[in-house]
Amino acid sequence: MERFLKSRYKIGEKISENPFSVTYKGAFLGSHKPVIIKIYKRGTLNSGLINRMKTKVKELCGISHHNIARLVDGDYGWQGFYYVREYIEGKTLEELLSDKQALPPERAAAIAEEVSRALEHAHEKGIVHGALKPSNIFISSKGIVKVADFVIEGEIKQAMPQKALSIMDDGRYLSPEELAGSPATPGSDIYALGLILYELSMNRLGLAGKGLEGGLTRMRERGLPDREEIMRLPRYLQDIIVTSTRVDPLLRFASAAEFRESLERKNLAARPGPEEEFVSLFESTVTQYGGEEIDPESEDLKDVGRVSISWGKEKHRNWILGSILAIAFFSGILYAFLFAW
Repeated sequence: MERFLKSRYKIGEKISENPFSVTYKGAFLGSHKPVIIKIYKRGTLNSGLINRMKTKVKELCGISHHNIARLVDGDYGWQGFYYVREYIEGKTLEELLSDKQALPPERAAAIAEEVSRALEHAHEKGIVHGALKPSNIFISSKGIVKVADFVIEGEIKQAMPQKALSIMDDGRYLSPEELAGSPATPGSDIYALGLILYELSMNRLGLAGKGLEGGLTRMRERGLPDREEIMRLPRYLQDIIVTSTRVDPLLRFASAAEFRESLERKNLAARPGPEEEFVSLFESTVTQYGGEEIDPESEDLKDVGRVSISWGKEKHRNWILGSILAIAFFSGILYAFLFAW
């Protein structure tokens, strides 16, 4: 017996099922263009959650990005809450890893970079994925990386007892703060992407651990990843994986853009540190009291530590400027001595 949804979609074969929902392959009734239809089980939703998910669907339908699977429709019907997204011809990262297909580290990094672009775009819109994992990251038949299931799964898992059920069922990519009961944030998405990059680089699914035991491991300060285990990877990938999977969200990348930039440069993206702040303060002081700006192209530069001081060749310096230079220089040495170690 054929089943229809909203008089627009035909529900086809069942693809998968989890404690929250059942996923089907479907099609538009008129054009027969394939779609994915996910219907949530009634017992997993309450009225407040349904209303929030309806709001999220409206936000997601307005997102257009080549690395994000397009959301077509979503509402609450007689079958329950559902959403419809574009069908992606290809394989998920979970399928690729399950098939034991060896991915070189450079390919793993390229995939993670594309995922970070999707996250960057969504985060700029104020949207957190909240349930990022290999099963909702696709490699299309044309080689395009697509991220699916934005927010909807994450919204479900913010409610109790759904969150507990999620952890027991899988939850292997939940961040430590989510496991502790806090809501998902952009930092949580970065954590999940770090774990996914970890598994892709090692060509092995399930390194993050499953269920409650895996969650407790990730909540420890030195839970994942094992530095010795990833020593065979390029150093920049080691650093990116370790930084993105810190237990403390403040020690992770500040944004998906910073994660992406680190992959592009093959080096951790530089952050302003105390020394750079001192340089900025020093230069502004020289400009204010010395009556001239430092021009590195027109003057000779001599490096003192990490601070470049333009002494110039002019012989008639104002004595006030000289005093300020001396005070700033010795303050910098004192600062480095007290705080850098």
